[in-house]
Amino acid sequence: MGVQIDAAIIDSMVEHARLEAPLECCGLLMGQAGRITRLRRMRNLAQSPVRYEMAPRELFQFFRDLRVSGLQHLGIYHSHPTSEAYPSATDIAQAFYPDCTYFILSLLVPGAPSVRAFAISEGVVAERAIRRI
Repeated sequence: MGVQIDAAIIDSMVEHARLEAPLECCGLLMGQAGRITRLRRMRNLAQSPVRYEMAPRELFQFFRDLRVSGLQHLGIYHSHPTSEAYPSATDIAQAFYPDCTYFILSLLVPGAPSVRAFAISEGVVAERAIRRI
């Protein structure tokens, strides 16, 4: 199964990853009817090149704004500044939203970032095709 996402959102995720490098960036994705149309950059409290942690207050505000906007939480993204775009053991262990798509952006090849999407549920990882719209 694939995931639909506005091409401009992918560009914004890559830009965010480049801005935060060499640290991981992170953010949340939203939209309607399974189509991702909006992004919210989040602060990485971990300030780490190998993991991310979103601020609880920012998460609370995100979900509050989500209810008001009528949009759905459809995805989570983060970067891997120096490794491939594939979920790490930590990413899999901390995948708490089985209905969301997890996007990973790799900057391993700086001039050619890689963007991949995954469903992660109960420790099982399945790649999802990205359909840019």
